[in-house]
Amino acid sequence: MTLIGRVKYSISHSLEIVCLFIRMNWAYVKQSVREFSAEKAVIKLREMRGRMGLHNLRHLSTLALVIALSLGLYNRWAYSNNVALLTLAVLGLFVFMSSCVCSYYFSMEVVGTALIRLWGGCFLGLISFSESSIFKDEPSEKAMNGMFIASIVLKFIWNILEIFVYPRPSLPTMLRLPEFLELCGMMIACFTMASSDSGPLLLLTVSFMLTIVAIRLKSMFGILNLIFLSIITGVLFFPALRIQLDVNPFGLVCFALRMLIKPLCEWYFCPLSVLERWQSFLLRSVLVRHLSVITVTLTELGYFTICAIFIPTHKEWYIVVPIFAACGVVWLCCHSVFIVTLWQLMKKVTVCNMTFHYATDESKNMTRIMASKGVRHFSLISQRLTWVTLLTTALIGIVTWETRTVLSLSMLLVIVPIEGMVLSLLLEMASVLGGRSIGYAMVAPALYHRADGQATLVSQNMIQESAQRSMYVISILEKFFSHHMVHIFGCDYSSSGLTLESVQTKLKAFFEKNTEDGPRYDTYIVYYSGHTHDNGDWALSGNAILQLDQLLEMWREKNGATGARLVLILDTEHSYKWLRSVTKNRKDIVALQTCRLSKSSSMDPEEWAQIRMGDFSRDWVVYNCSSPGSTDEEFKWSSKERVLQPEYGVSRHWTDFTFHLPTEQDITQHWDSNFPRITRPLVRCISCTCIDSSSLCCCDCVLRCLRRKKMSWFPPKELDTGHGFKLIRS
Repeated sequence: MTLIGRVKYSISHSLEIVCLFIRMNWAYVKQSVREFSAEKAVIKLREMRGRMGLHNLRHLSTLALVIALSLGLYNRWAYSNNVALLTLAVLGLFVFMSSCVCSYYFSMEVVGTALIRLWGGCFLGLISFSESSIFKDEPSEKAMNGMFIASIVLKFIWNILEIFVYPRPSLPTMLRLPEFLELCGMMIACFTMASSDSGPLLLLTVSFMLTIVAIRLKSMFGILNLIFLSIITGVLFFPALRIQLDVNPFGLVCFALRMLIKPLCEWYFCPLSVLERWQSFLLRSVLVRHLSVITVTLTELGYFTICAIFIPTHKEWYIVVPIFAACGVVWLCCHSVFIVTLWQLMKKVTVCNMTFHYATDESKNMTRIMASKGVRHFSLISQRLTWVTLLTTALIGIVTWETRTVLSLSMLLVIVPIEGMVLSLLLEMASVLGGRSIGYAMVAPALYHRADGQATLVSQNMIQESAQRSMYVISILEKFFSHHMVHIFGCDYSSSGLTLESVQTKLKAFFEKNTEDGPRYDTYIVYYSGHTHDNGDWALSGNAILQLDQLLEMWREKNGATGARLVLILDTEHSYKWLRSVTKNRKDIVALQTCRLSKSSSMDPEEWAQIRMGDFSRDWVVYNCSSPGSTDEEFKWSSKERVLQPEYGVSRHWTDFTFHLPTEQDITQHWDSNFPRITRPLVRCISCTCIDSSSLCCCDCVLRCLRRKKMSWFPPKELDTGHGFKLIRS
């Protein structure tokens, strides 16, 4: 029977087994359909799933593997009369029985699975590396190969059924315990069958493990690395071994695909984002993460040392050695900076983990925390360096290609997925994480005036209530800032009013505030609640006023050319009259969120005095701090009966805003604060190799114009700022 025939036979046999399971339980399905009722639907479904026993399909793949391993051990013992193989077979039978007892008698399924996975990986490696031409064409050997294929097919069928029939909550993980134990079993087999080449084979297994991790973390280089690993292993690695092993391809393919099926299914079907998948590593202890960086450092140095040892064996060493020396200097500089980058990233992750640990349940959002700690800016700079690092690794591999050994190949296969995963993480954080913002709030006690313009008598109790509400507004604003990880510049409250001098001084200091790393903040948020004149100007103490033009002039003086944006949140009576000026603004990137009294409301004019400052702020903060499931209907923003109608307006260039991109000055400052001076020449090289793609796009002007027109003609009811909160309108 040919190979294609055996594959077809195995697949058809596996499908027949699946159909047999379903056919045996079809009576339960028909009975459930006849007795179906709306009240008992869920109960019947659970009973049907329990009776059908489809979950038993997961054991068929393992059973097929056990049969294949038993046939393989029998063939090798029959033709070699090796007592050690018989001993291993008996030991394997004992392990298999122990696994069954632990799983079904003591309900210790984890222990049972761990035993059989460790035993299966070890025996699968022994059989794969002990192929012989003596029994290669025997029927029992062909049956073993067929059972290997059947195990793969059944494993695939069960994983698909598990996704659609028995869905489980997705949890971030890098490598599960059964997978790790099966890999350890393969390592034991590699060390036993090829003691002289055990080092390269162990490193090859580690490379395969890292490839599985890269796929499960949804690294953009995971699939490419799997293809690269398969080609190098099949074409170059095994032929270059000193001990020419007779490898059974069916056994190795069975091992590889059984390990890869679940990660590949999770890569496509798992709903977790890349950052959520990485939390299984990022949330680990400081010691584990720093030890990982040290291990990566030793691995990189080991690869370079091996390449340096074998490069003089080149037949044209007098040409290749100087080239390798020049490339080696660049490699060492880039990789030393790469290791420092990893160390600095782990320090930032530690700060984020501490914030995540002490945050409230409502604020526990790692993406928002990492954005507030400047991880995005760090990633934008570091991703350029990691690209160069990966290119220098490829350059060293090309230079040393003629003097390659199985050890250098296996080391290269280990470090490539590591650098690819780091680069993928940095690219993801740079594209997903938002920028950083800072907020400043000013609150003065105030009441809405009567609609007819007459004075409103205010009692002492109302004055006290107004002061209490002002303090309440301060508290909800602090909650808003902390929930969205907005850096708090200050929350000022004055019972006697705010003076013009103090407001101007505070605003100028606020507008020139920088992040801890040096760059400007992406968004500056100004909140004001207090008295205003009929035209929207702020009414300050001493009959002073603050106009919109004055506010924007101070903003341009400090942030005119920085690309930052200003968000004004005004909870006052007449601030909506600034909306027209904001929407016509062509010089700044500014937005205004405010409210107005509904003209269609049926409220009696005498009841206007019952509307208090802070009512809109309360609803707006609660809406932006609520869970994602909250809808507009719950807050009734569009209801005509709502007294306070939210309104927002943005300037003409609002859609041109992008989060802060690192400039050459930012890169230089980042380099000076984190890296030694000897690496400074790399700054210009990295800056020159990275060209802003937006400057090369000839359609950029057209796209910006279209975005502006869309915002002007069809403004959305909810405008996402990119920091977790939204501007809303009725």
